[in-house]
Amino acid sequence: MNFFIRTYRLLALTINLVIGGCLLVASYSYLIPPDRLSLPHLFTLAFPGFFFIEVLLLLQIFLRPRKFVLLPLLFLLLSAKSIQNYFPIHFTHPKEENGNTIQIISYNIQRFASAKSTHKGKSNTVLDLLCESNADIICLQEYTSASSPKYGLTQKEIEKILSQYPYKHIFTPKNSIMGIACFSKFPIKKAKPISFKTSQNSACLYQLDIGGKALTLINCHLESNHLEKEDRELYSYITKHPTQTSELLPEAKRQLWHKLAHAGAIRATQARIIRQIADSIPNATLICGDFNDTPQSYAYRKIRGGFNDAYVSTQFGPNITYYESRFWFRIDHILYNTELRAISTDIVKKKYSDHYPIQALFQWNQKKD
Repeated sequence: MNFFIRTYRLLALTINLVIGGCLLVASYSYLIPPDRLSLPHLFTLAFPGFFFIEVLLLLQIFLRPRKFVLLPLLFLLLSAKSIQNYFPIHFTHPKEENGNTIQIISYNIQRFASAKSTHKGKSNTVLDLLCESNADIICLQEYTSASSPKYGLTQKEIEKILSQYPYKHIFTPKNSIMGIACFSKFPIKKAKPISFKTSQNSACLYQLDIGGKALTLINCHLESNHLEKEDRELYSYITKHPTQTSELLPEAKRQLWHKLAHAGAIRATQARIIRQIADSIPNATLICGDFNDTPQSYAYRKIRGGFNDAYVSTQFGPNITYYESRFWFRIDHILYNTELRAISTDIVKKKYSDHYPIQALFQWNQKKD
């Protein structure tokens, strides 16, 4: 009997230490640039899984020896800041202090790929959603328009549908067929594209006049993972059949891990560029877009710097903005500096693209006026 008890305790201790160690690596791997060491970056993708397993290990309180429950408690406490970033807890929204608000929506529209035609072909579901959002500023990624009406909605037709936004800026990199766009109810005083070398993705900086106040907005689309249909099918199969994962590891490493690590390394460089630009801006600033990375990643943390995350500041619990092929991650973000305060954030669960749009309401921080 003593042999079985000792074996059980050794197994329980091993499981606690392994899962706890993985949670800690995933919690602090953002400190290691993926263009220097790629493996920690891959741990960030598994952070929610390690967290939920760690929570399940709290059930050891009902088993003997109960003292083992102290280990998951310790690991959860050590990872508390990262957990809060993934799973914020806010039961109420901050109150509006005055009537002057700014509402922004960020949306990767996947080149209108999943958008359905509406209004007898004169609009589509993506554009209808944007019109109904009541946002003051629209930031779009993977934006494109048709060269002729027979191929879809042209730029002229899109502008007609979004006529309530008289100010606009479209930027498409030379080596890409899709770009980023900004439609605004407020004047765009200046727009400066931010090109990334060896990448089809890009960003753009806009300087807007919001009723006499200056607002700088950076619209980002960081490097994509470039996963093909076969890669997505493999990932989907692994998540559906976790017991067979060990048999598929060589194929997963060849197909998935290499691409994820490579893209993560490129995003690290892009994130440093965005951060350097953001540090030079003296006024109220928003950074939004498709980061293609989770809240625990190096790229997200680097861009965020001393900024706040609108979702983390106002929402309750975990959520996702990308949902295709069981890749359930929050990779679209809206960040803001201390000149602003977030009032509310909403992720609109409409499957008109492979992303959900994220929308946030802001006010000027009265203490900074």
